[in-house]
Amino acid sequence: MAETAGPHPAAAAGSHPAAAAGPLRVAVVGPFSGPRAAWGELLTRAADAHRDRGIAWERHDDRGDAGRAAAVAEAVTGDGGYAAVVGHFNSIGAGHALPVYRRAGLPLLLPLATAPGLLRGGGGGALRWCPLDTGQPAALRRATEATGTPAVADDGTDYGRRLAERFRAAWRTAPPVRRDGPAALVVCGTHFGAAATARRLRTAGFAGRLLFTDDCAVAEFAGLLGADEARDARVVRLRGGPYTHVDAAFGCLVRALAGDPGARDGRLLAALRAHAGLAFDADGDPVDADSAAGWEVVPVLRAASPAPGPAPGPDVVVVGAGVVGAATAAHLAEAGLSVAMTAPGPGTASATDWSGGLVRAYEPDPAMRALAVRSHGLLWGNPAGQSAACGFRRTGSLVLLGDGDVEEAERGLAQLRDAGVTADLLGPAEVRDRWPDLAADGIAGAVWEPGGGYADPPATAAHYRTRALRYGATLLPGPVVALETHPRGVRAVTPAGAVTARCAVVAAGSGTPALLGDRLPVRPGRGAPRTKRIRYAFFDLGGRRLPAVSDLTTGMWGRPQTGGPAAGGHLTGRPVDEWDVPAAGGGQLTGEEIAHIRSGAVRRWPWIGQARYLLGRFGADLYHPDGPFLGPLPGEPRVVVAACWSGAGFKTAPGAAAEAAAAVRRLLRTDHADPTGTADTGQPVPPAPTEVIR
Repeated sequence: MAETAGPHPAAAAGSHPAAAAGPLRVAVVGPFSGPRAAWGELLTRAADAHRDRGIAWERHDDRGDAGRAAAVAEAVTGDGGYAAVVGHFNSIGAGHALPVYRRAGLPLLLPLATAPGLLRGGGGGALRWCPLDTGQPAALRRATEATGTPAVADDGTDYGRRLAERFRAAWRTAPPVRRDGPAALVVCGTHFGAAATARRLRTAGFAGRLLFTDDCAVAEFAGLLGADEARDARVVRLRGGPYTHVDAAFGCLVRALAGDPGARDGRLLAALRAHAGLAFDADGDPVDADSAAGWEVVPVLRAASPAPGPAPGPDVVVVGAGVVGAATAAHLAEAGLSVAMTAPGPGTASATDWSGGLVRAYEPDPAMRALAVRSHGLLWGNPAGQSAACGFRRTGSLVLLGDGDVEEAERGLAQLRDAGVTADLLGPAEVRDRWPDLAADGIAGAVWEPGGGYADPPATAAHYRTRALRYGATLLPGPVVALETHPRGVRAVTPAGAVTARCAVVAAGSGTPALLGDRLPVRPGRGAPRTKRIRYAFFDLGGRRLPAVSDLTTGMWGRPQTGGPAAGGHLTGRPVDEWDVPAAGGGQLTGEEIAHIRSGAVRRWPWIGQARYLLGRFGADLYHPDGPFLGPLPGEPRVVVAACWSGAGFKTAPGAAAEAAAAVRRLLRTDHADPTGTADTGQPVPPAPTEVIR
């Protein structure tokens, strides 16, 4: 039997594109009665928080019982009127129900099912918001380093035994449970079973500290355990609390259906991926699902405390959904600051969405080269590590030099080698010999980096965004349309409301001028930043083997495309003199635009003259003759700017983000608890003179 959570949303007619035909229906499946009902309350709370959105949240009670899950799924799919399902809470039950939803093509959102392997190789159809149980042992071990590895016990349930086995396998050295044994003990199991087990262990004489696994991170657990025991006990839970993940799943579904009310099946899953903020793998798991970053250990009484009122403002608001903004948010969240960040999705187009993704450490400009070298050390130089999640492909990179570029290249090569980057200076003849399909006419040499190549820019932004969310960052309720000064710092205005923070980072790419206006500094006679069109096409590579190329003599750039759209093609870009364009992009080029790219490309890639056109893209970036802004906004020490990358920001994004995050931390250290931006003297804190690159 289903029931609608909260007042029926039909009263919201006109507030949603589908309102005239009645509200969209979503099934919410969880334990709304029985011993696991405390977890169902989280689903009810989220449904209430997202009421009046043109969605009817209809509850289906599976009592947290794995045996009931498939029957409930059959009832939900048999109804035929639901757009999606949120639930099940129980991982075993979700595993039983998932095949039913997959057969019906009904998308399943799993905010709290943490069992490893649940979605693996099953054909999609579901997305999971939470990290996996594999991160719990590492989080608890980190919290008990000073007292040694805890012992492990379970509550006798299948769930508790499996979780305990996972802990023992991860730790290997867990001591046995004895009266005179270890200083701490982890009890694995359901929250009511774990409480009963803990009481029995105390009766048997165990005197050490009690630690509990994530099922115990609900309000009623402290009462089950008893006030005296709860006072010193700890529980591992999803970072930020389980409700954070439930609310994120509900919010994502609201945004996806608001943008496309008719989306169902695969189209709705694609919309959910676009709006989630997390990066998912092909199965639907978060790409960082095994990381311990998504787990934290807190006192049981903190997990049991009543839900707080409106949260205080974050330390930092990061404006910008591209790779620089996402990476900055990740750095700040990992440093322990509270961060609110721009969500991806429609209306947040950035240069990242349309970047060609070329990656190398050499840049002719020394300041940009320093950022590129740092980015190599932070991300691109480890292709088997994090860069793999960013779609990095090691094709090698060539920067073609003119006569006036060689001297700077020699200086740059020394810097690269000092930083451990393998790079060489090649002559024109060697370029011709190595790559006969690349013309070397008119060049004086080339910088060759065998470790260079290209990556997937949207995947890179999603990777950093996922890291930020795992460390507690939250998504803003909409795009930031204004940034205002405020007595407590800055006020970021969104269509859904305003957020006040101690400071802000503006990494909004082409949207920066609209947000900051004439507050961006200019040098006399140099003008204001301007948007410029970026355009490239993919031509059939015909099996040729070529590196990524940036040509300083013509401004052209190109690289092979080894996978994804236009696989087997060659991305080829040519500069265009089109200024003050909208901050948007697309995937269609005119015949004239294709011809313009082809006619320039034949100078370096003669075979492109006859190559088949595959597809094209265009976007925009922010340009300024003084180069990028990176550091505090002069006159507004509450704002750090990271913008104006002039089409070359992707490769330098990890380093630029680290610099922006460092500027924020310096800023917040100067005011301590003073949110007004003044030092003890009452005077504004000046920015460090080396923090702004122009």
